[in-house]
Amino acid sequence: MLAILFHGIDIFYDKKSKEILDKLTSIYDAKPFIVGTMGITSLFDSGICGVELIFKRPSKALSELNGIDSVLIVLKARSVETARTFLGAIGERTEFSKEIIGIDINTNSLFEVKPGVSTVKDYLLSVGFREVSTGKGLDIRKEGDYFVRSVRGCNCSELLLLDGLVVGKIFDRDVKIYVKDGKICEIKGVEIKQHGLEKIRDVDIFRLKIDSTEGFETKTPNVIRKIKGEDILFINHDAYSIYQNLSNLSGAVTIGDDTTRVSGYILQRFGLPVIGIVDGDKDGVIKGEYFYKDSVVFEVAADDFAGEKIQSRFFKGKTVKKLDFSKLKNDIEDFLGKEIIKKTEY
Repeated sequence: MLAILFHGIDIFYDKKSKEILDKLTSIYDAKPFIVGTMGITSLFDSGICGVELIFKRPSKALSELNGIDSVLIVLKARSVETARTFLGAIGERTEFSKEIIGIDINTNSLFEVKPGVSTVKDYLLSVGFREVSTGKGLDIRKEGDYFVRSVRGCNCSELLLLDGLVVGKIFDRDVKIYVKDGKICEIKGVEIKQHGLEKIRDVDIFRLKIDSTEGFETKTPNVIRKIKGEDILFINHDAYSIYQNLSNLSGAVTIGDDTTRVSGYILQRFGLPVIGIVDGDKDGVIKGEYFYKDSVVFEVAADDFAGEKIQSRFFKGKTVKKLDFSKLKNDIEDFLGKEIIKKTEY
């Protein structure tokens, strides 16, 4: 069986993804998957059915596939170099030992990550993909007391994200991360956002998820399916958790500027409002702003501190709790009181 793994912020906004899916499933015994929060969002927007959602990193997802003989990873990368680097890292990290092929629909490139005996590669070459060598995976060296990881495939002015959190803006393509005793001590080539970096703790340099992005453009979201439930989801700088908890909800409390905007953008599709707690330090991971009606955003001096208090007071430390959304909105406003600098209703 062939597993087709789609990955990319806007992967299903490109008609090539559906064409590849339709062609391969008509030829092979194939099972399609999608990883990544915004990739899943593009799938919902596309209306394509039958693609299974995965809430793990690609290398981990591949390692846990059963009954699969070959894997095709379908990307929409910014460049050949970013695709090469991404696939090289997957090849090193995954425990999947059989055939892995990667294609980038943006550059029509094909990468043989791990060789196999299927006809998938030959078929893709026959329809116009050109083979490119797969690059190295992780580039980690020991320099004195430090582990130093080089980050390839990034460009100046892009945002650097570590485990999904923005830690700065890139000003030199030669980006290196210095780690000692599980702590990031220096990042060369990046204008550091200290507020983001201080959230990264207990670093495993070999497993650290690193991304760079210019930020993604939003599309006007339509309500796909209204969810009517009784629970409120608490999202603290982690919009990735939305799809894992997308049931029986009436709304969400979101902490962080970009997290609030990404969450609002996703949840509008399901008719769910948010209570956003921000402090005005948005990085531009998302370009645009969409919230479902009855949403409210409170700007405070420090969203981290306010978020901790709100989770403790109203959620008792949990991330999902049965609460009345309208009452909670008023209660949080009263609770924050004079801490609120600005209130924006939608």
